[in-house]
Amino acid sequence: MARPQEKFKLSRYNVFHQVGDMQYMWNTYTGALLKLDQAAQEYVKSFSGDDDNSIEFRLLKDNGFVVCQQLDEYGRVLIEEKQGLFNPNSDHLHIVIVPGMGCNYRCSYCFESKSDLTGIMTPEIAVDVAEYVCEQMQSNSNIKSLQVIWFGGEPLLYVDTMENISRKIIEYTQKNGIKYSAWMVTNGRFLDKDTLERLKAIVVEKAQITVDGLCDVYCKSKGASPDDFEIVIDNICHTVEKGGLGISLNILNNNATEAIRITDYLLKQRNLIGKIQVFFHQILDYCQPPDISKPEYDDYINNFFQWANYMIEEYGLSEIKHMFRKRKTTACELVKVNNVCIGPRGEIYKCFRHAGVEPMIMGDIWGSRYFNEAESVFYSSVDDPAKQECSKCECLPLCMGDCQAFRVNKFERYNCEAHKKTMLKLKLLEGGVSI
Repeated sequence: MARPQEKFKLSRYNVFHQVGDMQYMWNTYTGALLKLDQAAQEYVKSFSGDDDNSIEFRLLKDNGFVVCQQLDEYGRVLIEEKQGLFNPNSDHLHIVIVPGMGCNYRCSYCFESKSDLTGIMTPEIAVDVAEYVCEQMQSNSNIKSLQVIWFGGEPLLYVDTMENISRKIIEYTQKNGIKYSAWMVTNGRFLDKDTLERLKAIVVEKAQITVDGLCDVYCKSKGASPDDFEIVIDNICHTVEKGGLGISLNILNNNATEAIRITDYLLKQRNLIGKIQVFFHQILDYCQPPDISKPEYDDYINNFFQWANYMIEEYGLSEIKHMFRKRKTTACELVKVNNVCIGPRGEIYKCFRHAGVEPMIMGDIWGSRYFNEAESVFYSSVDDPAKQECSKCECLPLCMGDCQAFRVNKFERYNCEAHKKTMLKLKLLEGGVSI
């Protein structure tokens, strides 16, 4: 029996950008980017909805630029999001562990400055945390991989605890054929040679370190000394030379000049080009009232692209490729139902940004899950009335409604229009298009 002639339509997730006579067409669901000459532009503009067996049609269909006329693309995104949120049989487990809330620095922007910084995980609770994580894997025979993120406070103040928890988890994953990986968020002050060897032994493969700028800026931002700055930089250098950890550096936002200064210092003077990844993230000041303005985000975007364009000109596109956006099914990994953040007292949060915040506790590792608002608020889907603007957005597959923690904290993280332009510019850069 022959199939009736199928009708097609242009995808709702197509984004267009004109450069002179050429047009770029980007599908945010598939990630495909096409360069269209005048004839191709006319073909798309006058697309009839029929499969005409042309090369143009096949190229558009194979890359998601045209889809079946009956397909509800927004509905597909919603279903995939809900599958990601609530699938109890996911094959991946993502756990954040906070062994202690203490820190040797007092960063001016840190969200933990108003939290209880005295919490330290006892050896007894560490044993229970390891058992909890193993039980989560045991209860789901589909688990094929586990990723643990060590967070704080400063996790390297608690290496003994990290080791005690890791050994049991590693033993379980090796015995059951589960892929295990771990990384940490650290200020790098205690990442000396002995600590590096200890971390390698418990399979901590990567460290994300925030370097706010050169020495003067760094010390002012973190309440640190010049000696602290030099030690951190030396620690980064010996770590990458030994091949023990991958280093990602976060540069404090809204200052392209300072970002370029510290980037040049690290990549040129300290010879770290090709050995570390440098990010330029928006770092919000959580110590201020939650009224972050759109102009502040726009200022960040302008500074970001000053830095990004400098990076491409000076070091090449490969040095910022890690910042290109990819398709997401949920806003982040932690909003998925089985993924949690474990605090030093065995308490459970949905997001690491709420570690130490009592009202955001959603349960504990000994079997109590409160099913309260501290948890349920994170399952807000992109079809929530509060996210009505998301349903019409052509960039939805890349954003999925933004960070839920920011919404919970009532932070207006960014200007959506500026954010969409940013994602488009990054895609064009990825495609080798000058902007």
